[in-house]
Amino acid sequence: MSKANELKLYQREHFQKKIETKLEPEIEREELKIKTTVNKILDKGIKSFSKSIGADKVIARLEKAEEEKREASRLAYSFFNNKASSVVSYSKAKQYKFDKDDRDEISVDDCTKQLEKWAGKQAEQFAETTEQGKRLSYLKALQTKAKDLVAEASVSDDLKSSLDNLFAFVGVSWEQKLPALPRPKK
Repeated sequence: MSKANELKLYQREHFQKKIETKLEPEIEREELKIKTTVNKILDKGIKSFSKSIGADKVIARLEKAEEEKREASRLAYSFFNNKASSVVSYSKAKQYKFDKDDRDEISVDDCTKQLEKWAGKQAEQFAETTEQGKRLSYLKALQTKAKDLVAEASVSDDLKSSLDNLFAFVGVSWEQKLPALPRPKK
C-alpha cells in the first residue's frame, strides 16, 4: 500500500472527533430517557422495594433497638454523671466517654441508604431492558465500532463509506449536509 493512501494522524483525529460530535447527542438523549425511567421507578417508593425484599422488618427491629439503646444510654449517662458528681472519689476516677462515636455499629440510616442504592441499581437494570435502554446500548456499541474502524483504517474513502453505512442504522448521516442558503434579494 502506498504512503499516499494511508490515513494521517490528523485525519484519524478528525474522524474520532466527528464520531463524538455525531453520536454524543444521541447517547445523551437516551441516557436522559433512562434517568427519567429510573426516577419514575424510584418514585413508586423505596418502601415498597424494602417490603418486597423483607428489609422493612429488619429495619423496624433495628429502629426499636436503637431507640431502646438511646434511652438506656441516656439513663446510664445520667446515672454515672449523678454518681460522679455526688461522690468526689467517683468523680476523680471517672473513665467513661459517653460522647464516643462508635462507627462499627449499623444504624437505620445505614440500612436506608443501602436500600436506596439497591433500589436504584434495580431500577437501572430494569431501565436497560426498555426500548431506550436497548437503543442506548446500541448507540454505545455503534460508537465503539466506529472508533475501531477509524483506528484500523488505512484508506480514508473506505472509512467514510464504512462509517456512513454504520451510522445509517440509527438515522445519523456521516456526511454533513449544509443547510439551504436563502435566495439573494433582488
